[in-house]
Amino acid sequence: LRSSTWQTMRFIPPPPASPIGLRVEFRPAEVQLTDFENAAYVVFVVLLTRAILSTQLNFYIPLSKVDINMQRAQQRDAVRQGRFFFRSDVCGCLPEVCHE
Repeated sequence: LRSSTWQTMRFIPPPPASPIGLRVEFRPAEVQLTDFENAAYVVFVVLLTRAILSTQLNFYIPLSKVDINMQRAQQRDAVRQGRFFFRSDVCGCLPEVCHE
């Protein structure tokens, strides 16, 4: 087993008798953002993350519901016709049941 490869990421094991660890190589998509668009995207993600953390929003749903969402998302035209589980109360504590 030399390495495991996905389309956008590659795990590279360390060479024998080497002090370096496992390496991860990220491969960009064919269509790339410009420097300005990349910077704007990074700033947006940082601001969004800070807003979620500072307001203590809770987007957790049970893993079983995530699995169901993934199965439904793989169907044709799921974005328009599918029904997905989501968190209806992001300000409260963890519920036992998510709403569909």
